[in-house]
Order: sequence, then structure tokens, then C-alpha cells
Amino acid sequence: MRISTRFQQITNSSIINIRSTLAIISLIVILHVSGCANTAEGAGTGALAGAAGGLVSGLIWGGDPLESAARGAAVGAASGAAVGAVQDAKQSSAEQAPQETAETSSNQLPSKEQLIAAIGEPAVDGIVALAKCDYSSALSNAQLSKAASEPHYQEAGVWLEALSYAETGDVDKLNASYTEIIKLDKQVSNVLEAQTELSESLSKLKQIRLEHDLPESCS
Repeated sequence: MRISTRFQQITNSSIINIRSTLAIISLIVILHVSGCANTAEGAGTGALAGAAGGLVSGLIWGGDPLESAARGAAVGAASGAAVGAVQDAKQSSAEQAPQETAETSSNQLPSKEQLIAAIGEPAVDGIVALAKCDYSSALSNAQLSKAASEPHYQEAGVWLEALSYAETGDVDKLNASYTEIIKLDKQVSNVLEAQTELSESLSKLKQIRLEHDLPESCS
């Protein structure tokens, strides 16, 4: 009887240990899967910010997303020279051939830090919101950008606003945005040029959405 009781105690103890081990393993698996999901989500958000933010920086600085963000960040670091350098930066992008091939360049995206330095954090957050069809957040961030002291941040806000109004079909506010674009962007001298730039950018935005598994159009 004592042997039987002792055996039963050992058996029960083993079962408890096995259950505890299985519970720990299950917890580890859950945490690992959750961590991978969060990492993937973070990487996806970063890629979307790079692509969408590069779209806005390209409107301001010219060139591909990586080139324009790097140029904008460099000019942004020299705050005293920011105003005069915008014109030179956009002009040089049209005159200087890139060192890498077009294929290599097009596959590279700027980091969020580069974009923040180039066009400001509200503009980066705003264009990501626009890519996700969150017009309210996009326009709120556009207002923050327009209120910034740096002219190129203001310009980013105006372009973000125009993109948002173009997609929502708010013609009156879109026309007002054209006036602001012509005032701030020295490379745009009339409404037709602003409309052309905007139309091309809207097409690129739709492509960015498709590439990041988002709806091409919000309506």
C-alpha cells in the first residue's frame, strides 16, 4: 500500500511538471509569434512611411525618394540656408545623374528619420495617414506642417493638403491649395504645373497603396 501511494505521488508530481512545462512552452510560442507579428508590422509601417514620405519629399526636393530625402535632410540641418537651398537642390537633381543605376535607386527607400529631417514629422505622419485613407489625420498633420517655421515643412504641408483635397473632391479648397503651392514652391509657376505634379503624385500614391496591400482608392 505504501509503495502504491508513493507511486501515485510520483505520478501526480510528474503530471504536474509536464503540464507546467507545456504551459511554459505554449507561452514562449505565443510570445514569439506575437513578437514576429509586431516586428513585421513595424517593418511594414516603416516601408510605407519611406515610400509615401518619399513621394512628398520628391515633390519638394526632386529626384527619387532616397535622393530627395537625403538632400532635404542635409539642407534642413543647415537651417539658416534652408530657404535659398531649396531652389538649388531641386535644380541640381535635374542636372546631376545619379551614381547608382535606376533599378538600384528605385529599390531604396529613405528612413523615417531622414524624412522627418527633410519634410518634418507631421508631414511624414500625414502622408502615411493619407495612404491609409485617414483624411482627418492627414489634414490635421498638414495644418501642423503649414504652421512650422521651416519653409520646406510648410511646403510639405501644402502638398499634403492638396493631395488630400484632390482625393476627397473638395474643389474649392484644392484650388486654394494651388495658390499656396505656387507661392511656396519656386519650381511651380502656374496652376497647370501644380495640377500636373499633383496628378502624377496621386498615381504614385495609388501604386504605393497597392504595393503595401492597401486599397488603391479610398472610395
